[in-house]
Amino acid sequence: DMESEDRAMDALAAAISESEGAQFVEPEVTREQQVIAEVARRRDAAETKRKSDAIFDRFDADGDGYLNFDELRALGLATGGELPHPAFVAICEELGAAPHRGVTKSLLLTMYTDAGLGDAHRDYNLIFS
Repeated sequence: DMESEDRAMDALAAAISESEGAQFVEPEVTREQQVIAEVARRRDAAETKRKSDAIFDRFDADGDGYLNFDELRALGLATGGELPHPAFVAICEELGAAPHRGVTKSLLLTMYTDAGLGDAHRDYNLIFS
C-alpha cells in the first residue's frame, strides 16, 4: 500500500542521511566464504595458466621456448591486434625479457595477468574456436 511505501522511502532516506558521513566498513566475511572465494580464485588462475600455455604452444612456431617478434605479432594478429616492433621491444623491456629472444611461457602468463596486456580467456576463444 502507498502509506507503507512512503514509510519505507522515509526510512531509506533517513538511513542514507545518517550514513553520508560514515566511513565504509567491510562486511563480515565468514571463514567458509573466504575458502570458497580462494578456491574460485585458484581455479580461475589455473584456467588462465592452462589457456595461456596453450596459446604459447600454438604460436611458438620454432619450438625454442620463446615467442619472438614474429610469433608474438602472429598472436596479436590472430586476436585482432597489431604489434609494431617498437611495442614488442617495450613489452620485452617491461617484462625483463631480452628482445632478441622474446617472451617465455611464464612471461606470456605475466602479460595476461600481472601486466594486464590482454585477456587469456578471450584470446583462447578467438584462437581455438
